[in-house]
Amino acid sequence: MKKFLISVMCVAVSVASLFGLSACVGGKSGQAVNLVSVTAAEVGVRGDVDYFVVPEPAASVKVGAMKNLVFSGDVQKLYGGEEGYPQAVVVVKNNIAANSLIGALVSELKTSEDWLLSEEVSSSTICNAVASHLTKGMTPTFTEKNLDKSVIENCSVKFTDARNCKQKVKAFMEKINAVGQSAFGIPQDKFFSEESNFENTEHVGSVSVYAPDGAPALGLAKLMAEMPVLNVTDMNYGIVDATTIQTYVTGSEPRADICVLPVNLAVKLLGDGEKYKMLGTLTNGNLFLLSAGKPSVTKENISSLKGKTVGVVNLAQVPGLVFKTVLKDNGLEFKELI
Repeated sequence: MKKFLISVMCVAVSVASLFGLSACVGGKSGQAVNLVSVTAAEVGVRGDVDYFVVPEPAASVKVGAMKNLVFSGDVQKLYGGEEGYPQAVVVVKNNIAANSLIGALVSELKTSEDWLLSEEVSSSTICNAVASHLTKGMTPTFTEKNLDKSVIENCSVKFTDARNCKQKVKAFMEKINAVGQSAFGIPQDKFFSEESNFENTEHVGSVSVYAPDGAPALGLAKLMAEMPVLNVTDMNYGIVDATTIQTYVTGSEPRADICVLPVNLAVKLLGDGEKYKMLGTLTNGNLFLLSAGKPSVTKENISSLKGKTVGVVNLAQVPGLVFKTVLKDNGLEFKELI
């Protein structure tokens, strides 16, 4: 009898999958938050979705293009207040990690946020700095039409050195590992740079710096606009497609001396600290909830998402993992719809 019941249950699950019914990750019918994967093109278009989770600058572009679409929540604040979650990090090869060049780089990165938001720095200056180092053939994420101070603020560029974000990064990795189908791992202590006084050793030779286009590239815009500031005659920047960024830090002879990576990739690929050290976090999340006029979602009323359907751009990646973490931390069950 027991074997018969198990067989019936297996058939039921198979039938549910066949006809596109939900794959339950947790939660009772009507009480769980329904999560569905959506493409950027579907944002604001799919009528069966109550809220959409979208990164900047795509969020602002969508809101500007669709009259019925509005910002209805800040995922960073839902995650952990004003600072949000660690998103992109800066890593450096171990052989130059203590050089005076890196000390100067860190100092400049700490001023990037103020520079980007300064009224004296125009959108064209920022866009030109990034576009001048963009991989040939790529369409830039940011243009003068979609980049303004509000979008820059939403991209959360704020450099925090490794000593001051170490525990936050470890805690974040534990959280997304817990809600993902596969774990990225936890970074070892030696992955985090502990330098407080960088050596006076001058760097000799060229330095290659790579970052994905988008919010991470914004974090380097000041350096690219004011290249002589580091007093390095051969500082080579490359702004590349986000899907290829990991290739610059892998292999027996990785091309990047300095690289900006999503924190999960940095930990997965380099978290043992054998080849690279993490200098710090560069951006702190850029995900927002959009809707067609639905009530704004805050920490105080997040339970209102029960029974709602939320479409997430890149549900299987960090955006989806972060949103699942937010739901879990607030005691909300969720299920993924196939």
